[in-house]
Amino acid sequence: MKTKIAAAAILLASTSLSFAADMAMKAPMVAPAAVWSWTGFYLGAHAGAGWGTTETTLTAITGGVPIPGGIALTQNSRSGFLGGGQAGYNWQSGWAVFGVQGDIAGMDVKGTTPCLGLGASCTANSDWLATVTGRVGGVVADKTLVYVKGGAAWMHTDHSLSIPAGFLAPGATSVSSSSTTWGWLLGLGAEYAFSSNWSAFIEYNYIEFDKKNIALDFSAFAGAPAIANIDVKNKLSVAKVGVNYKFGGPALSAY
Repeated sequence: MKTKIAAAAILLASTSLSFAADMAMKAPMVAPAAVWSWTGFYLGAHAGAGWGTTETTLTAITGGVPIPGGIALTQNSRSGFLGGGQAGYNWQSGWAVFGVQGDIAGMDVKGTTPCLGLGASCTANSDWLATVTGRVGGVVADKTLVYVKGGAAWMHTDHSLSIPAGFLAPGATSVSSSSTTWGWLLGLGAEYAFSSNWSAFIEYNYIEFDKKNIALDFSAFAGAPAIANIDVKNKLSVAKVGVNYKFGGPALSAY
């Protein structure tokens, strides 16, 4: 009898040890890994280059006398650099991302070209650009967002006409005016999230601005009322790179 009890105890002990060993071999439970979500507010900065054209047409002269059809003055090619900041909000649903963004940048995009003949030259220098756009994109390769954007843009430009000596006055002189015009924007870009809050992007925008009429007053140099009304039409391309900081960490979990 004692032999049977001892055998049973040995069998029970060995079974318990085997079960405990099996439990020890199982992998421990781990928390679900957090993954990137594009949803949230963000702030960032960018830098890049701009290039385009400024077309000018003389539409009226002193006293507002119209010139039928206008007289084409020049097409001025311009280029330069820009830098600024942006703020926006994204909302992600599955692989699709929808957003709205505002940008403002200081810029030095300018160009000078001959106009009116006799050595005169026309200069256009744009010094700031602001945009408000909507964005629609899709997530690829886990943390890369590819998107298109569209919206409105505003740009400030200084226009000047330099006149050589003897053209209107004994000495060389210059007249100037400025314009702030609005236009439409189309763009595309790609953005990569390289940490839980930071992302970097590259982007191209094409902007076409509305026609704007400016007045150049030569009266002080001509000795009589002399005002030229000129239509100005700007087109601009912008290529830029930048970074964004998204408030809040990852909001999705992978199980």
